[in-house]
Amino acid sequence: MKSPRTDLPPDIYPDDPWQLVEDRWAPRFVYLTETIFALSNGNLGIRGTLDEGRPVHAFGTFLNGYHETWPIVHPESAYGFAHTGQTIVNIPDAGTIEIEVDGEQLGPDASTSFKRWIDFRTGVLERRTTWSTASGTEIRASHRRLVSLARADTIAFQVSLESDRPVDIRVRSLLINRQDLETDADEVHDPRRAFHFDRRVLEPVAAGFDELRLVQTWTTSASGLPLVTAVDHLANGIDAEITQIRNTDVLGFELSGRMEPDRPVGLTKLAVYRTGDPRPSREMAAASLDAACAAGFDTLVAEQQASLGAFWESSDVEVDAGPEIQRAIRWTLFQLHQASALLEGRSIPAKGLTGQAYDGHYFWDTEIYVLPFLAATNPAAAAEILRFRHSLLPAARRRATELAQDGALFPWRTITGDEASAYFLAGTAQYHINADIVYALRQYVWMTGDEDLLWEVGVELAVETARLWHDLGFYRAGRFHIYGVTGPDEYTALVDDNAYTNAMARMNLRYAFDVVSELRTRDRERFEQLRRDLEIGDDEPTEWRKAADAMYVPHDAELGITPQDAHFLEKEVWDFEGTPASAYPLLLNFHPLVIYRFQVLKQADVILADFLLGDEFSPDLKRRNFEYYDPITTGDSSLSACVQAIMAAEVGQSGLAIEHFSRALFMDLADLAGNTTDGVHMASAGGVWLALTSGFCGLRLVRGDLHLSPRLPTTWRGLRFRMTYRGTLMLIHVVHDRMSVEARGGSVSFVLPSGPVSLAEGERRDFDTSGWSESSG
Repeated sequence: MKSPRTDLPPDIYPDDPWQLVEDRWAPRFVYLTETIFALSNGNLGIRGTLDEGRPVHAFGTFLNGYHETWPIVHPESAYGFAHTGQTIVNIPDAGTIEIEVDGEQLGPDASTSFKRWIDFRTGVLERRTTWSTASGTEIRASHRRLVSLARADTIAFQVSLESDRPVDIRVRSLLINRQDLETDADEVHDPRRAFHFDRRVLEPVAAGFDELRLVQTWTTSASGLPLVTAVDHLANGIDAEITQIRNTDVLGFELSGRMEPDRPVGLTKLAVYRTGDPRPSREMAAASLDAACAAGFDTLVAEQQASLGAFWESSDVEVDAGPEIQRAIRWTLFQLHQASALLEGRSIPAKGLTGQAYDGHYFWDTEIYVLPFLAATNPAAAAEILRFRHSLLPAARRRATELAQDGALFPWRTITGDEASAYFLAGTAQYHINADIVYALRQYVWMTGDEDLLWEVGVELAVETARLWHDLGFYRAGRFHIYGVTGPDEYTALVDDNAYTNAMARMNLRYAFDVVSELRTRDRERFEQLRRDLEIGDDEPTEWRKAADAMYVPHDAELGITPQDAHFLEKEVWDFEGTPASAYPLLLNFHPLVIYRFQVLKQADVILADFLLGDEFSPDLKRRNFEYYDPITTGDSSLSACVQAIMAAEVGQSGLAIEHFSRALFMDLADLAGNTTDGVHMASAGGVWLALTSGFCGLRLVRGDLHLSPRLPTTWRGLRFRMTYRGTLMLIHVVHDRMSVEARGGSVSFVLPSGPVSLAEGERRDFDTSGWSESSG
C-alpha cells in the first residue's frame, strides 16, 4: 500500500546532522532537489532551482497570499457551490544569473566539480562549481542564496568567479515572469496540483531602470492585486559594459567585460517584493532595497544566523539513532521555521512556499499538525495564525448563512476566506475544520497561558463555531446527532455521525461554554460587551453545553471499537491483497463512488480523534481502535503516518511506531508520496515533531496541564528536545528507564505517571521511568 522510497544516494548526499549536502551534480534528482533546497521565510519563498536557470523541473517564487482568481465551472452546478477559484501566483523570478565565458554558457552539466549545500544553522544555500571551458580555461564559481529570516520582503543572491587565464565574461541578471512564460508540460491529472491558467495572469504596469536597479509593477488580471518587484545589484571587480534588457516578461541587465587571472569578480543581487497600494508599496520596496544594499550580503547572513540560533535554542530535537535520522529531523524542523518565521498576517499554505500545489491554499493542516509545534517553540507565529483565522470570520459567517446555518463555517480550502473547494463531498462537507481551529486555539492557550489572545480573538471564534454545531446537529431519542458531513478520511464521504467530527464538535461546544462562562465570572463588563456584540442569548451557552453532553459518538459493542461513522462497519472491507501497488494512491485510479463503498481509509480518522482527545477514550478502546483501523489505512495521505506513529507508540506497538514515524520523517527526503516535486508536505513536517514529542515522549496537554510519559523506541539510545511551556524553556532528555527535565527562564509544573512535579528556575531533575509504560497505558 505504500509508495516506494527514493532515497538520496549517500555517496552524493552524505549524512550530516546539520547540513543537507549534494556532493556532485545529479540531474536525475532535479525534481526532488528543487523542493528540498527551497528557501522561504513565511512571507516569501523560492524553490531550489539553479541560478543558471537550467536544467529545471519547475520554477517557483511565491509571496504568501498573493493569488489570482478564476471561475470554477461546474457542468452541473447547484446552489452554494464554490464558484471562484484562488491560486497562488508564481511571482517574477529574480534568481536567474546566466554566465558566459568566451561565448560559452556555463551550466552544471559541463562542470568538473560541483557541491551544493545548506547549513541549517545559517539558512544560506551555497554552491561551489568548477568548469573547464572548450578552450581549456578553468572557471571557479561560488554561489550563495538566502531568503531573509529578518526582512520579510527580501531575497539575496551572490556569485563570485575566478579564472586561471584572461577571458571575456558576460553576465545576464534577469527578472523573469515565469507565470506567463513557463507552462507545465506534465498533463497527468492530479487534483493536488495547482490550477493551470490558459491566459495571462500578471499584467505589467510600469518599469523603471536606474543604473543597476530596476523596479517593475505588475497586477493580476482578475483578482487585481498589485505587485512591486525591485531589484538592485552590487558589482565587485567587474569593469563592464552594461546593457538593459527590457522585454514584457524578461527584464534585467547584461554586464560584459574582461576577467583577469586569479582576480575574483562578484555580483550581489538583491530583490524585494511588495504587494498593496502601488505607490506606498513602491516607496516601501525602495526603502527595503536601500537598507538591504547598505547592509550587504554578509550582514544578511549574520541576521540569518541570529534567527536560526534563537530557533535551535528553543526548538532543537536530538535523537541518538544515527546521522541519517538526525539530518532528516533537523531538515524537517528547518522547514517548519522557514514556513513560519515571518508570516506577515497570514497562515501557512499546505506546501508552505516551496511549491504551487494545492494552489497555495490554507487547510486544517496548519491548525492540527503545525500550530502545536509553534505554540511550544514560537508562540508569536502560532498567535499570528489564529489572528488570521479570526480575520476570516466575516467570510465564514457569510458561508454559514449560504449553507443555511447559524454562526460561522470556515472554508475547507482558501486564500481569501471564501470557499475555493470545487468538490463539496470531500471539501465543504468537512465541517470539522471549525472544531480543528478551536482545538488549535485551546492548545495554544493551554501551552502558552496567553489569555489575552483568548479574549482578543479566541472567544469570538469559539462562540461562532459553537453556534454552527448547535444549529447543524439535532436531537433524537435524547442524543445529539450530526448528519451529512465528511470526517478527516476523504475516502469516506458525506456520512452520519462521523466519530471524529462529533467528538471534536463536542469539544468545541464545551470550550465555548467554558470560555464564555469564565469571562462572565472574571470580567462582567467585557462579557456584557461581548454579549451585545455577538447577540448571545441568555440561555445560548447552556444550550451548547446541553448539546455537548448529549453528543452521540458511535460505539460497536461487539468489536469493542469506535465506528468511524454510523454505517462504516456495514461496508465491505477493501481488497488490499488484490490491489497492486501501482493502483495507489486510490484517488488517482478509482472513481470516488468505488472508494466510498468500502472500508478503506485515506488517512487517520478515529485514530486521530484518539490522539487529539485522548483523555476522552480509555486505553483499551484506543488500542482496539488502532488495531482495527491501522491495517485498512492506505497511507495515501501524508497527514496520516505521523498520527499512526503516535498512537502505535501509545498502545505499545513500538515496531509499527518506528515504521510509521520513518514514513513521516522521510515523506519528502525519500519522496514517499511521489509528489515531493510539488513542494514540502508541511503538515507531515509538523507531524514529525508531534511523533517525536507526543509519540515517543508521551507529551499531552490535559485540561491545561502538561503530561509526559516517555515511550522511547528500543532501537534508539536517547532523545532530547526543547519546548516552552507557559513561558519556561524546558530541556527534556529521555533514555531507556531514565528521563531528565531542566527548567530555564522560569519555574514549571508538569505531570508524570508517578505524579505531579514542580521545578524552580534553573533546576534539573532526573527520574526513573522504568515501569511507566505499563502504568500509563
